[in-house]
Amino acid sequence: MQKRTILYILGYSCSAGTSDELAGNLRRSVEDRGDVVVGTFSDHGGEGRRKTGWKALLASLDGVEQIAVASAGDLPGRTVADLLRLLGNLRNHGVGLLLLAEGIDTTSGSAAVLDLISTYRAAKLSQAIRRGQERARAAGKVIGRPAIPQAVLVRIRTSLASGGGIRPTAKKFNVSPASVVNVRRSMPETVAQAA
Repeated sequence: MQKRTILYILGYSCSAGTSDELAGNLRRSVEDRGDVVVGTFSDHGGEGRRKTGWKALLASLDGVEQIAVASAGDLPGRTVADLLRLLGNLRNHGVGLLLLAEGIDTTSGSAAVLDLISTYRAAKLSQAIRRGQERARAAGKVIGRPAIPQAVLVRIRTSLASGGGIRPTAKKFNVSPASVVNVRRSMPETVAQAA
């Protein structure tokens, strides 16, 4: 049975393409499923942006059976409570939610809703982490494991070349075993094989 579907595109300026390209891809995916697209709404992504397209979409729920979104990260809100409020509103209008990237269709049952909650939570957490990293980089902070001082790096290489193990070397120079493994990987092949 064909479902009357509204598309929602959250456009970002990124490698995913323009909003028109995203809309075209989403439309083709929905039509390939045998559904009919009856409307398209869009917003531009970013922190603190007003979701006027989303609000207009919610006002147009009568006469449609589902909303199609590219992925869970494109849904508005930040918390699972926001998602549950949205799902309640959609349920009251008899509208399902289709996430194409994740292959989740809430009209297929309650297991899909649980999958949606899990996917939504992961997507929003990932977005929050990326925003935090961007703010830290903008503030001049370095993200990741601190660099090993050159003098310690030379001593670690010497220890590994003379047959020292990963964990004893890490303990001896007060670095993580992962750092020692990375040093060993950067060594010439013949010396690393001896280690």
